[in-house]
Amino acid sequence: MVRTNTRDEGPGLTHTPVDTYYDPARFRREVDILFRQYPIVVAFSGQLRRPGDFVVHDQTGQPILVTRGTDGVLRAFLNVCRHRGAAVEQKPCGANKRAFVCAYHGWSYDLTGRLVGITDGAAFGDLDKASHGLRRLKVAERYGLVWVVPSALADGEEASLDIDGYLGALTRDLSGWDMQGWEVHSSQPIRPHMNWKLVIDTFLELYHFRYLHPGTVYPLFHDNIATYERMGSHMRWAAAKRTLDGIEEQPKETWRIRDHAIVFYSLFPNTVLTYTQDHCGVFTSFPVTPDESVMQFSVLVPPEEKAVKPESYWKANVDLFAAALVEDFGIGETIQRNFRSGANRVQTFGNFEKALGWYHQEVAEAVA
Repeated sequence: MVRTNTRDEGPGLTHTPVDTYYDPARFRREVDILFRQYPIVVAFSGQLRRPGDFVVHDQTGQPILVTRGTDGVLRAFLNVCRHRGAAVEQKPCGANKRAFVCAYHGWSYDLTGRLVGITDGAAFGDLDKASHGLRRLKVAERYGLVWVVPSALADGEEASLDIDGYLGALTRDLSGWDMQGWEVHSSQPIRPHMNWKLVIDTFLELYHFRYLHPGTVYPLFHDNIATYERMGSHMRWAAAKRTLDGIEEQPKETWRIRDHAIVFYSLFPNTVLTYTQDHCGVFTSFPVTPDESVMQFSVLVPPEEKAVKPESYWKANVDLFAAALVEDFGIGETIQRNFRSGANRVQTFGNFEKALGWYHQEVAEAVA
């Protein structure tokens, strides 16, 4: 494609209605289905290595607590005391936890979610502790990522989650990239005034790089040369860097795709992974209102790479990503405002924007 300056084109134009980016009823249905019934990436293995490590996650709209037990098992719960509904853990993350104690009245739960202590318990008579443990959630840990389905399980319902079955053909790729031992270099929320799907849209084509990112990421890439593959409800694509120009002069056994491209994965419904030479950017988009979202931007780094490169190197990479996001979300917020103008009834996606068409088809089929 670089040699002939061609594009990875689809069968034709596709469209999605603009009201799906702001209609309150559609928004509510997306939340109720995609962010309650589907596996969502909420944490990383690097945050939950040892017994007593925990992460709190609220961005799906559900209060989620993930922790590793003394038996090494990872578990997820609703972060809600069974007494009066306060959070049993107030901090966003931590280590060496032995029990979760509600700050309101001191009810305590062990790392398996069992209710183990009731302050002034005699006042509650014969309340059955066994039936008042933290409400469990389905959880899976694979390839350095942690997924949770954010709806409480019924008593006795299995908490394991067949994430490989969900990922399908992507499992081979993610196994190859395996980030189980990678460290979380940084993680920060960004709060654009954009629908959560519009945030994902910004990652699904390179057509805009020349115009929107002339001084940030565009100089690194060939103009709009990328190749896309649909893999069930997920996708992968690769964007060609300018260093690809000289690769044919090098021995083929030295070729490595991440030296000359960024490899992207869309994990349906709301996560994008971006693999570069020596790290991975993870972007997860969460709904707040029809016109607002939170995007968690995290960078994962292999420990052997982190050991040999200074912090200034990693900061420069994070800053480059962040600068491009400022540009993306600046224009995205104007698009979100303009949806209600009546100028367009649909978003139009060209032949080489086929990933956008695929993505919105998957969303539409899921909420239907």
